[in-house]
Amino acid sequence: MAEISLTAAFSTVPGPEQEAIKRLLTETIEQLAQEDRTFVRARVVFTESDERCGLTAELDGVKKEGVPLSIDIEQLEDAQTGAGARAQLKEALRLYFRRVRP
Repeated sequence: MAEISLTAAFSTVPGPEQEAIKRLLTETIEQLAQEDRTFVRARVVFTESDERCGLTAELDGVKKEGVPLSIDIEQLEDAQTGAGARAQLKEALRLYFRRVRP
């Protein structure tokens, strides 16, 4: 199982929703690690400010991509309950992680 370290900072999202978003991101990243087997350690930073979200990642000590992945807060909210939105989030993370890895 992959080691996932998620640091998250929120400015407008209420406490309970913060925990749900962190759980969603952690679970999705763990699934990608198991499915793709391209990394065993991920250090992820997620920030939300005025409902604009960004995510950066370091996989197995490598951070090649300097531009954060932009994620819509509504997509994160929808992904908590909808399989389609969760699949879109997973694919967006997968593509971003491919840019992070050398």
